[in-house]
Amino acid sequence: MRLDNAAKIYPVAGPGAVTPVFRLSVTLKDPIRYRQLNDALKRIVERTPYYQVYIRRGVFWYYLERHRDYPTLELLPDRPITSISLHRRREQLIRVLIRDRTIALDVSHVLTDGYGGMVFLGSLLVEYLRRLGHNVEPEQPLLNPTEPPDPEEYDDAYQRMYSRGVRPAVTLAPAYHVPGLAHVNRYRLIVGRMPLAAALAKAKERGATLTEYIVATKIAAIKDVHDEQLRRVITPQPSIIRIEVPVNMRRVYPTRSMRNFSLFVGPELDLSLGDYSFDQIVRRVHHDMQIQLDRNQLLRQISRNVGGERNRLVRVIPRPIKDAYMRHLRRTIGDRSYSGVVSNLGRFIVPKAAEEQIERIGFVLGPNSAYKVGVSVVSLGDELIVTIGSVVADRTVERNVFRRLAADGIPVIVTEA
Repeated sequence: MRLDNAAKIYPVAGPGAVTPVFRLSVTLKDPIRYRQLNDALKRIVERTPYYQVYIRRGVFWYYLERHRDYPTLELLPDRPITSISLHRRREQLIRVLIRDRTIALDVSHVLTDGYGGMVFLGSLLVEYLRRLGHNVEPEQPLLNPTEPPDPEEYDDAYQRMYSRGVRPAVTLAPAYHVPGLAHVNRYRLIVGRMPLAAALAKAKERGATLTEYIVATKIAAIKDVHDEQLRRVITPQPSIIRIEVPVNMRRVYPTRSMRNFSLFVGPELDLSLGDYSFDQIVRRVHHDMQIQLDRNQLLRQISRNVGGERNRLVRVIPRPIKDAYMRHLRRTIGDRSYSGVVSNLGRFIVPKAAEEQIERIGFVLGPNSAYKVGVSVVSLGDELIVTIGSVVADRTVERNVFRRLAADGIPVIVTEA
């Protein structure tokens, strides 16, 4: 199976590089029963054969090949997230880890995005609870293990959405990055839990969606770091703070694809234009995101990404040369262009009967040495969970984010994971 368009950028990093992995987890009210969960995992993997794969190197492109083994349950370590190598032979690209009452799913972005991981974990949880005797059934978009895979599930939806002739997206100016030496092996998580209703009400009061409100909060937190650094350092820094915000394209272009199907918007703040109050930052983020979320604007990203892949010259260039060029693109289009990332997964998808068995959930982005500080957001019931992962020693950004939320009247309980 060919890699989808978004996945092609990930394998080009060298063997020592940290490849993008994310974690979703559920902590249940009762201890995990190993045999029932293992049987459920095998059943769900049989239902999703496009996830039972490993990466291979071809002459012109990387590709995925079916693995002869099933993923097995592993002990959940004390690390915030595990690494999945794209260079170890026959490495599984999903990993299911358990301890006490927690089931964690670590997923390589080569396979899918947060939505695909959430559907997989939700389907696994439902099948596990059914095997324990609970009266719970999978509801759309969760997968029914008695049904065969729909071919659309392993479709590269970017190719379907591609339109010839659309002007590609432009390269963005470099963005500001928080200072500090990145240590990806010392990844730290700070988790804030708060009432979802309170956060939604505050976002609405400021004329923004929840995602826009969280993005504005992070921009304000980074701006405080930038302003303090500017007072102490004479060397000029890029004055644009731009946040990468993944967009689930299934909301724009309906598809059952379980592979990657996300694009990005990049709300920004140009500090060379003067100072901004928090209300001004929220308004700027709101209007930026509304404009960039326009379907035609999103098509420009697909035009750039898929159009380059379809170029006849590019297709016949040997893979090692492509790797070097793709690494350059990753630096210029990705790492250099954004100050950080905010990924809002939305409501964790499980039936109500399954939700009653869950004590808490988690969503963690993997470490990123370029962005340094990432924010992941997910909700279940009336609880909103905001997790900030950092690879730098300084905790100012995390502190500023949660102080801002608390100052806005949202009751936040902050813990270190």
